[in-house]
Amino acid sequence: MKANLQTGLIHTVAGTGEAGWSGDGAAACAARLNEPKSLALDAEGNLFIADSENHVVRKIDRKTRCIRTVAGRIPAFEAGATPIPPASTAEEVDHDPLAETSRVNMHAVTQQTDLSGTVRYIAIGTALAARFSGDGGPADQALLNFPTAVVVDRAGHLYIADTLNHRVRRVDAATGVMTTVAGLGKPRYVGDGGLAVEAGLNEPAALALSEEGILYIADQSNNRVRAVNLATGMICTVAGTGTAAYNGEGRAATEIDLAGPSGLAVASDGTLFIADSFNGRIRVVDPVTGLIRTVAGDGGEYRYQGLDEPPSASLSRPSGIA
Repeated sequence: MKANLQTGLIHTVAGTGEAGWSGDGAAACAARLNEPKSLALDAEGNLFIADSENHVVRKIDRKTRCIRTVAGRIPAFEAGATPIPPASTAEEVDHDPLAETSRVNMHAVTQQTDLSGTVRYIAIGTALAARFSGDGGPADQALLNFPTAVVVDRAGHLYIADTLNHRVRRVDAATGVMTTVAGLGKPRYVGDGGLAVEAGLNEPAALALSEEGILYIADQSNNRVRAVNLATGMICTVAGTGTAAYNGEGRAATEIDLAGPSGLAVASDGTLFIADSFNGRIRVVDPVTGLIRTVAGDGGEYRYQGLDEPPSASLSRPSGIA
């Protein structure tokens, strides 16, 4: 959706409202999306969409308003896929890494949709874990696994939080080639002070890029925010201790607990904003002192209070900021 802040009017720019996959090469408003999680604009005004449940990133051309897939592909049906859910299925799996629980077992199923829109069902085993391929080749032939965030740098390079592959990946603007820029592909916390491609991430959920070429990663299930210097490829932690808790304000950001951070934004002066989702707060890290404080949310149980002072307002799992 797009809202005109001057007129207050809103209109749809992509999607039909029906979950699924369709529409590449045609008008974006006629395409089907499946749980889009993130948006980014490049310097020319083209819009990139993390089409998460379709495991792809799509691009809307600003001039033609047509949509196409630029990263990821709809995989072929897994072995054992059937046109109806297995009889033993008791529940549908929840892939969303923001959910409280993920019910992944042999009695859970996921839907698969091929390029024609045909739906099949498959019992979850290793199917989701196998959705990684394509580094060093064309991005639109690579496999992504629930991408939840996208950001574009000044040169047009696209960065993708490949969440369930526990990686951040990059699509080169000139060649269209996909590479990994951060993450081993295993859900763990290792690697600070070394190369980002040798570091462990755990469900990276948001990205932000500073004017100085620092890529910030909301390392959600590690309860940290990491930073990659794109010039050197080195990674470090800039906020969070790894403990999912709340332990106060006004100290060094690396001494303060975060709980499932899932939104990031960085200002032109380097000020970093963090959606500290399960703490119900928006935190800000000072670029000079490195100290962290809350600017919105009181951390209490969500309750709508209307207009209020930001620090005393109640937020319910904030997950996106700009």
